[in-house]
Amino acid sequence: MDCSILVEKLITRIRSFGSKKLSYSGRLVLVSSVLTALYNYWVNIFVIPKGVLNKVNSICRNYLWDGGPDFIRCPRVSWEKICSPKSEGGLGLRDSHVWNIAAMGKLVWWIYYNPDRLWVKWVNQIYLKGQCWDDYQPGTDISWGWKSVCRIKDKLAAGYSNGQWVLDTKGYTIQSGYELLRQKFQTVTWHKQIWNTWCIPKHQFIAWLVAREALLLKERMLSLGIAAAADCLLCGKGIENHIHLFQTCEYARKIFDELGQLLVVALPATDLVHLIASGQHSKLKKGVLLCAVLAAQYHIWIQRNQARVAGCILRPTLVISQIMKLLKMRVSSRLQPNLVSRDVMWLSSVKLHM
Repeated sequence: MDCSILVEKLITRIRSFGSKKLSYSGRLVLVSSVLTALYNYWVNIFVIPKGVLNKVNSICRNYLWDGGPDFIRCPRVSWEKICSPKSEGGLGLRDSHVWNIAAMGKLVWWIYYNPDRLWVKWVNQIYLKGQCWDDYQPGTDISWGWKSVCRIKDKLAAGYSNGQWVLDTKGYTIQSGYELLRQKFQTVTWHKQIWNTWCIPKHQFIAWLVAREALLLKERMLSLGIAAAADCLLCGKGIENHIHLFQTCEYARKIFDELGQLLVVALPATDLVHLIASGQHSKLKKGVLLCAVLAAQYHIWIQRNQARVAGCILRPTLVISQIMKLLKMRVSSRLQPNLVSRDVMWLSSVKLHM
């Protein structure tokens, strides 16, 4: 089967998107919906060669980071970590190669429990010939497709016990097979706060990179030999790393201190996402504060890049005004009519609700 058409379709669709100025979050939506839909049909009905699926993964990865199908620069986070759930610090995308194996796992299941299927009858007649499916090993003169099905049986063996699929009470499902096969990572503590529905998607993506310490800052650039010094571009008084830029930098502190005064809450030089999540605030107040903190991180990152490219930055007061304007729009679009009195009082005191 010629699978090159699948790769060509992905490349053609990416080029049809036109604009390369989409934010990371915008490209993430296109990868998770449009590009995934293009190859999802193929990986659910065919055993696709590993080389083709590696190419599919690389095209999706390149588009996410650079807006095109071609490799331009090293990604900030590995594809395996990106394809892990958000609870494990990933973005919840699927690895097409692992999903293909899990999807073809249903063929293994059919041989166990669907003997009346025409395909299973054909397999029993041509290949198994009365042999036990658990113990069957393909010969050297067998087709590549059937050998692939047998290899998939071996990869999924940990999920079977005496011929029973033990990872799902309903029997074998592609999702349970994928969970068995995918690479696991340690659960993170910040995913619910960053992916809070109050927060702006493009702010969430930058906050995700901050939480993973995956932004290319001067300290990292110096270690790679692509920067002459590691001084902070915003204040010039410290080594530019994630803790300095988003917690202790004088420019960032002015933004967080003034933002804290306007929102009547303390925003000290610490992990603010965790601080807000563990604070005694209502659900609405936590959502608004998280939205504000992620917006501040996003604007600090934008100003840092502006300083690197153009050599000039906005005054902290102007950045604060942009954040407060965004918060007012967010609050007005998400407020429910049955607010509790303390939320109404707080929103009125910080001038986010009249």
